[in-house]
Amino acid sequence: MSYADKIKSKEKEFRFSLFASSSAKNSDELEKVGLTKEKYNLICSDGSLKSGYGFADLKMPTSETDLDSESVVDFRGDSVKAIWKLKWFDVSADTNKYYLFYFNDERYICYDNMFGVRVTSFIVPNTFTQTPFCAYYRKGTQDALLLSGEGDSLTVLTGGSNEKNEDAPEIISICVYSDKLFAITASDRASLIYTDDIEILNFTDEKTAELDFGDERGNLQRLISFNDYLYIFRDYGITKLSVYGTSETFAVNHLYHSDSYIYPNSICLNGEDVYFLNCNGLKKFNGTSVSDLDLDGFDLIKDINQAKCYASIYDGKYYLACRGKVSGDGVGCENNTQGYTNNMLFVYDILTKQTDIVRGIDINMLLTFNNPFKSKLLACFNGSDLIGKVGQLSKDGKFFSSPIKKYWKSTCTDFGYPNASKRVSSFNIKSLYDCKVRIVSDKDSKEFEIGGNSDLQKIKVNLRGNEFYFEITSEDLVDISNFVVNVSVKE
Repeated sequence: MSYADKIKSKEKEFRFSLFASSSAKNSDELEKVGLTKEKYNLICSDGSLKSGYGFADLKMPTSETDLDSESVVDFRGDSVKAIWKLKWFDVSADTNKYYLFYFNDERYICYDNMFGVRVTSFIVPNTFTQTPFCAYYRKGTQDALLLSGEGDSLTVLTGGSNEKNEDAPEIISICVYSDKLFAITASDRASLIYTDDIEILNFTDEKTAELDFGDERGNLQRLISFNDYLYIFRDYGITKLSVYGTSETFAVNHLYHSDSYIYPNSICLNGEDVYFLNCNGLKKFNGTSVSDLDLDGFDLIKDINQAKCYASIYDGKYYLACRGKVSGDGVGCENNTQGYTNNMLFVYDILTKQTDIVRGIDINMLLTFNNPFKSKLLACFNGSDLIGKVGQLSKDGKFFSSPIKKYWKSTCTDFGYPNASKRVSSFNIKSLYDCKVRIVSDKDSKEFEIGGNSDLQKIKVNLRGNEFYFEITSEDLVDISNFVVNVSVKE
């Protein structure tokens, strides 16, 4: 640069401290420096970029007294179709035990104590021909797992018993409210059935009455009781039910009518709020009204059939496994020649409202395994590469030890000088691991290989233009901070 250019130019410094902030616009309008246009497989909660969420082999302690020593949980069969949990109070040992149940490709229902010595999974005899419906129920003083479906009768599992009710219908959702048992059954999704006899082993069609909801809100999906009411989530709405004393008088209030389908496996209770997904976005229901939540990156999953989505709440975050639009090269499962069911995991922080996106993993089901000792978020998977595994959430950006591509792209910016010629002279970066930085202007582009270093590095650029955007990619671990772009502005 000549002496005359130096006189007419002014050096400006722009700090990219807003990695966690996303653009509120989807257009190509110029944005504030440092905002995120697109990111996946990264966590950006503190203004830096770090390795995102991943999954690793499920490991659990074999003793409640030594929680630091873990061993891998082995699973029978080649494929895990579904996972469930069950807490059982062992009277003889005067302690709670925490079991993980699963259904595999051999049509076995298997289980293991997650805080005991595990050799080979125990098997519950059954004749189910496909993954059964699952509902949780309180049987007397014990938690119970209710499994029903094609090929076998209703199976009632507690830690101390395995009982069957051959006369019961297939149960999708069940709840005891106001000393009555309410249920949604697979044979009649339009009606809510109920009985005064709350003993599940006595439950039959002949002993029940029904409430029919023949309105535009559609079939019944899920029963949730909180705030002293029973809430019925439906295909296109929410209905509240209250009972007057011990009578057969019910008060029915239709609280919400959705203009698009509510995905049943997205419905999650968190305290006194329920979160769920429909085609228009993520919603929060507080028992009275429904509000829209601002979900960064929702355009990636909007207008896509999410019939196979699955959600769970863990550690103050709403995790949603779903199907998303693919941009650029395929990542992970998106490259599978046999296709995929889901390819994204949205992580919504309920407190901070921040969203992180995991891309390239085909999750079939999520399960929050809560207990007083070591709680974890678990998943089982679709796809030939992971279908036999059950994984636990990790924060190393890897899928079962295999690194996954990580990507961040900024919005386009003119650095606040729309009519001035600009030159990115250099940038500073602190990156503990190898990564690539690409800078693109309306005139040219340059890419830089950054070697991992604990020291701050200054990289010369010399790229001219009026509008710029920045990309950071990595195939392994990421820890990037102090990203500062130095720009020479010709005024």
